[in-house]
Amino acid sequence: MNKKNKNYSSSSNSNNNNNNNNSSSSSSSSSSSSSSSIYYNICFEPLLINFLKKCLPESGRILEIEGRHKFYKDITNYFDKFWCIFDKEEIIGTVAIRKLFKTSCELKSLYLLEKYHGKGYGRLLLETAINYAQKRGYDKMYLDSISTTSKNAIRLYRKAGFINTQKYNDNIYSDVYMVLELNK
Repeated sequence: MNKKNKNYSSSSNSNNNNNNNNSSSSSSSSSSSSSSSIYYNICFEPLLINFLKKCLPESGRILEIEGRHKFYKDITNYFDKFWCIFDKEEIIGTVAIRKLFKTSCELKSLYLLEKYHGKGYGRLLLETAINYAQKRGYDKMYLDSISTTSKNAIRLYRKAGFINTQKYNDNIYSDVYMVLELNK
């Protein structure tokens, strides 16, 4: 089946969680299942928590939903934008954007279940976030990551044009800091 990409887009501050603005085009990549990317809706919280419980351990991480990951219980206030990719009724991947500085944003929460790696979904999520940031007028997109557990993601970031940069935050878990010039 073809991958179906519907990007329902609305700002995090909007009260309308069902805004159906089809702003991204269909992809011709194929995969064994049908999926769509949808901006986050509060009703997805249980699905998101279940997804994170499965996905984070696949890359050596532990979900601390009452601790350092508590922002996942307040998506609309923490992020500018948050997207999920579904396979039927299951979230299989996520990506988010958070305003960092006046003209810079941060790529956050690019996660994808391992069984969906190599099918173009990670690239789709990354491109969705980059396109959104460019349309919002951001000049730079930053990210932090972990070199030992995120090798595939770091390769994806480099292919998209991200380069190493100085540490820009106080994340004690990250050891890789990258930036992408959005207005090249």
